[in-house]
Amino acid sequence: MKINDWKNYINKVFVFYSPDKAGYWNSVTPCCISERPQNLGRYYLDFSSKSEYPDNFSDEGIPLYSFRGQQCIEHPIPIAQYGLGVYELLKKSKSSDEILQNNFLRIAAWFVKTQIDVKEGKSWYIYNEYPEYGLTYPWISAMAQGEAISVLTRAALLSKNNNFEELAVKALVPFEYEVKDGGFINYFKSIPVYEEFTTPVKTMAVLNGFIFSLFGIYDLILLNNNREAQNIFDRGVDSLKKILPYFDIDYWTRYYLYDYPQKYYSSFTYHILVAEQLKAMFYLTNENQFKIYSEKWTDYSKSFIKKTRALLGKLFFANKVTS
Repeated sequence: MKINDWKNYINKVFVFYSPDKAGYWNSVTPCCISERPQNLGRYYLDFSSKSEYPDNFSDEGIPLYSFRGQQCIEHPIPIAQYGLGVYELLKKSKSSDEILQNNFLRIAAWFVKTQIDVKEGKSWYIYNEYPEYGLTYPWISAMAQGEAISVLTRAALLSKNNNFEELAVKALVPFEYEVKDGGFINYFKSIPVYEEFTTPVKTMAVLNGFIFSLFGIYDLILLNNNREAQNIFDRGVDSLKKILPYFDIDYWTRYYLYDYPQKYYSSFTYHILVAEQLKAMFYLTNENQFKIYSEKWTDYSKSFIKKTRALLGKLFFANKVTS
């Protein structure tokens, strides 16, 4: 493990008790809406901290990302989150900062430049490898897709450039296909989920990635009342309601369902993240189940005993990945 990876790991442990000291990759991004939005505007989580990217940039001003010592790449998820962080700063400046506008539109243009064909639609490749899950590059991700749509829809609104909107609409297509056919849908106990990690081995069902994909789809509904986006969103909401109980382990949450019923504990950051995401989902849908789980999981995080139990489970009783 490289020195930066060790720092990130130690920070994850430290954050269990001092979340205000979180580093960039473990920063807490709270829900920043309090009602259902009528128009496309701020992102649903406060991503302003994501604008302070700590690593290198390309000569074109694009964040570069390295994972587990793999080569530095232009990874769509850190790029989109950085862009959404810049957009949050832009909204706080009342859209009057030309430097922020240009920076955000440069990120949106990267998604136009790097799009690839998937079926009749578009997506973006990820070049990291996760051999333990059968993922070798390149592969596509529903989380990356949703966050890319979130960037593109806001760029369309800001620039009045139809190319951004057209690409966002084409990015819906992979949500109609199963992973085995090159799309995003896998099944957990017959429940369709949009996969952050499109592994061909078995369903991973990472919760935060699933919800980030729904945020992007909802952005397209707000932008142009897209009927297909509404259908994909409604299907995802129905699945999310059905799958939530499987993530609850009575005092903490599972990060994913890949090795269910074994317990792959969420880090404090991810645990808080999904609670804040579900708070936002409640405002978007008025589905009370999302509010109930958000409040319950937030309460878990406030209990010294429960979070210590989860931390010990994560440190000493983590299960090996099984095929």
